[in-house]
Amino acid sequence: MLNKLLFHRFPNIKSWLTRIQYELISTFDRDKNAIFMNFGYTAHHQGHEPIPLAKEEEIHRYPLQLYHHVARHIDWKNTDALEVSSGRGGGASFIMRYFKPRSYTGVDFSTRAVEFCRSHYKMDGLKFHHGNAEALTFPDNSFDVVVNVEASLYYPNITRFYEHVKRVLKPNGYFLYTDLRYEEKVAIWHAQLKNMGLKLIKEEDITDNVLKAMELDRERRIALVDKYVPAILRKQFYHFAGVSPNQTDTLPHLDNRRYWYFVLQKA
Repeated sequence: MLNKLLFHRFPNIKSWLTRIQYELISTFDRDKNAIFMNFGYTAHHQGHEPIPLAKEEEIHRYPLQLYHHVARHIDWKNTDALEVSSGRGGGASFIMRYFKPRSYTGVDFSTRAVEFCRSHYKMDGLKFHHGNAEALTFPDNSFDVVVNVEASLYYPNITRFYEHVKRVLKPNGYFLYTDLRYEEKVAIWHAQLKNMGLKLIKEEDITDNVLKAMELDRERRIALVDKYVPAILRKQFYHFAGVSPNQTDTLPHLDNRRYWYFVLQKA
């Protein structure tokens, strides 16, 4: 409870601790199984068909479905895309293979993650760089699409990030964005997005879809923590993964946060 109060009042502490956890994952994941960091998405329970996946991708179905939902609302033909906070590259690889942009660049603050991606993914047009979401070094009007998935809640200065997104987007370019915020912060978050000066094409509360995916993916997440994380650190990593190892506590949690998806376009 104390950790939760500290994180809620002092988001920079949460950002710092989360970054440490994130770096540790690259150390613990010896078998390269943790290539996604997001909570996942599903609409199966709402009558929608699951997306077709290769057999070897099935284990990552729910995190992949989040990337599919983020990407599917625009035309990717002949686009140059940037993913800010691309993590361990699973989403970048998926979008490159399934939606086929001309190029896809992933940027992440973690040197370990970038090194992993460079060695693990070998695909024409897909590249990875070390960088800071609040200080992107790309020229103005460089990309047709900017993607950001479940990462901005840990940025100390979200306004600076939004300014860089707008700057690097080409005219008519798209910002594909999904993340979560505490319920009492959602209105402020929406106002910050409005102040970007981009046209809002689509907004959607997908909290129920994310929670359902977390429920269906619970056993895999627990197994990953149990396999790779030393016992002394597991409690915090279970929380980081949104699950509890207690068999009587099977429901996932988002800590009273709401999960939203947005498509915005630069004029």
